[in-house]
Amino acid sequence: MSLRVLAVDDESSLTELLSMAMRYEGWEVRSAGAGAEAVRAAREFGPDAVVLDMMLPDIDGLEVLRRMRADEPEVPVLF
Repeated sequence: MSLRVLAVDDESSLTELLSMAMRYEGWEVRSAGAGAEAVRAAREFGPDAVVLDMMLPDIDGLEVLRRMRADEPEVPVLF
């Protein structure tokens, strides 16, 4: 079973590069470009880890973290 990672950033070129590197390692990756989309993706995808940007177009990374942790309090998050 591969590691599932959610990559969240509004800069699509950064998200694509990060996702490519993680897929190269054999990980399953989903990406999101906004906070609400990230929260929704986390609920659906159930990531083992999240790489999260602080400055997103709709809600900031700390609010995204708060909402994710309400559903999954133990998920590791890297800002």
